[in-house]
Amino acid sequence: MDSPFTYNTYVTGTDFISRHQELDLFINLVRQKQHILIYEPPKSGKHSLIQQGLIKLRQEGYSYTVCKINLFNVRTQKHLLYKVFDSLLDTFCSSPQEREEVIAEINSGIAGVFGEGEVKYETATDPIPDAIAEQILNMPEFMANKYNTNPVIYLEEFQELLLLDDNYYVLKLLEKILQSHTASTYIITGSQVNAMKEIFEVQRFFYNFAERIKLGRIDKKSFTDFIIRSFLKAGRVVSKELADKTYELTDGHPWYTQQLGDISFLLTRGFLTDQILMQSFTSLIELHSYRFLTVTGRLSRFQINFLKAILDDAEKLSSAEVMLRYGFNSSANVNRLKEALQKKEILTQEKGKWEFLDPLFKTWLKNVYFEL
Repeated sequence: MDSPFTYNTYVTGTDFISRHQELDLFINLVRQKQHILIYEPPKSGKHSLIQQGLIKLRQEGYSYTVCKINLFNVRTQKHLLYKVFDSLLDTFCSSPQEREEVIAEINSGIAGVFGEGEVKYETATDPIPDAIAEQILNMPEFMANKYNTNPVIYLEEFQELLLLDDNYYVLKLLEKILQSHTASTYIITGSQVNAMKEIFEVQRFFYNFAERIKLGRIDKKSFTDFIIRSFLKAGRVVSKELADKTYELTDGHPWYTQQLGDISFLLTRGFLTDQILMQSFTSLIELHSYRFLTVTGRLSRFQINFLKAILDDAEKLSSAEVMLRYGFNSSANVNRLKEALQKKEILTQEKGKWEFLDPLFKTWLKNVYFEL
């Protein structure tokens, strides 16, 4: 029997676990044409929440058209504009003739800006005239009026715009154009938490433009009930204690918990035992060890020591005692370490407290790397 645990794609329907408060907020915001901002670490459930919300909206009779634009490989303004231009045409136009008609209505000169064929990131370096750029970015409003629909523009990996040479100009231009839109709804997501914070909290672009939906940890009871039900579907049994332990081993992270559930399920022939669960957890750690080794292999001795200090719950990191214990040279050195580890998306600060963005990496670091 196929495993009932899903971790290689988004989940919806009965596989969507809890997060009812976040889901209700998402649905209400889209209905009100309010923009949404979600930035969480990779594999934390962003896409599942969005897909489940859009499905519910469709079931409730709300009419919309989704245009998904992934910015993961955008490195120039021209490539960004081409992605917006091409994605919107693909979403709304059903034939090459219709594409040509829409382009002619907007500005027949737009297509000529991009030349023949698809624009590749490595060749998209020449600037786009401001008038053309604004026409392209205003296309969602044009499509809303032309097709009498509610465009939902889903922008993924938004933090990549920080890597543009002219990122300040591009972000200011996007801010100006998007804030003028009234017929379109924007869902802006990112998987690099600190980079997204830089855009929206530090530099304060798009101030008051969108409401952030913060994904809380899936509650323990909902997840453990799901684990128990999933085993029962195949006539296999897991006790509440071991379902709880599955959740605790992965800190309730949806991707890792589903993976651990999957490995445990495949090794179980009747009842899940503690021995099988721990064997499965060892396999999970080993599965991700190479990725974690790559991370630590690129860290300096001082950065590793800083992570050890965080694991040890050291307070007042710039105090003389802590600096001596962990080999930090100065308070300026400590500040540089903080910035470096945030830039590498290993740590983040929430309400003044340091947190690891990847809970399994934290466990691996503690149990395998430091052998604590």
